[in-house]
Amino acid sequence: MAGNIKEELRRDLLLRRRAMGREEWLRKSGTAGELLVGLDALQHASRIHCYVSMESYREVCTMRILERFSSERKAVFMPYIDRGRMRVATYMPGHRFVTRESGPPVPDPLILSEEVRFDAVIVPLVGADIRGARIGYGKGWYDRFFESLQLNGIRPLRIGLCFGFQIVSEVPSDPWDQFLDLVVTENCIVNCMSGST
Repeated sequence: MAGNIKEELRRDLLLRRRAMGREEWLRKSGTAGELLVGLDALQHASRIHCYVSMESYREVCTMRILERFSSERKAVFMPYIDRGRMRVATYMPGHRFVTRESGPPVPDPLILSEEVRFDAVIVPLVGADIRGARIGYGKGWYDRFFESLQLNGIRPLRIGLCFGFQIVSEVPSDPWDQFLDLVVTENCIVNCMSGST
C-alpha cells in the first residue's frame, strides 16, 4: 500500500515539476540556491557532495551552487552512476558536463574519487515531508549511499533541495529509507530534526 501511495506522489510531483516554465524554474532555483549556500553548516563545511541537476526534469538547478562552493575553496564532489552503483566524482571549477538521454549530466573530464568524509550531502528530491522522509526516483541510490557511509562511521548533514510544492503532508516510508536532516526550498528551510521551518 505504501508503495502505491509513493508511486502516485512521485508521478504527480514529477508532472508538476516538469510543467514549470524555464524562467520560473531558473528564478525559483536561484532563490533556493541562495538559501542553501547561506546555511551556517555549509559555510563551515569543507567537503560537500552535491547532485548535478537535470534541466529536463526541472530539478532545482545546482550548476551555480557547485561553482559557488568551488570558488569558496571547498572540496566539491558529485555522484556518478557506474554499472548500477553510485560512485563519487570530483568537481573542478568551470567543469563541463555532457548531457545524456537519461540520467544526470556526466562531468568532462570524469575524475573519480574514493572520498567518503563528507561534511554535507545535498540530495535531489521528488517529494519530502517535514520529518525528512523523501521520495526519489525509486532506484534507492541515496539510501544505499548513506547506508555505506554509516558503515564507515560517517554521518554527513543530509540536505534535500526541492521546490516548495514538493513538500507534502506525509511521505510513506520503508524500513530501508534514509531520512534527511534539512530540506531547502525557495520559500523556507525545514529542520527535519525538530519539524520546524
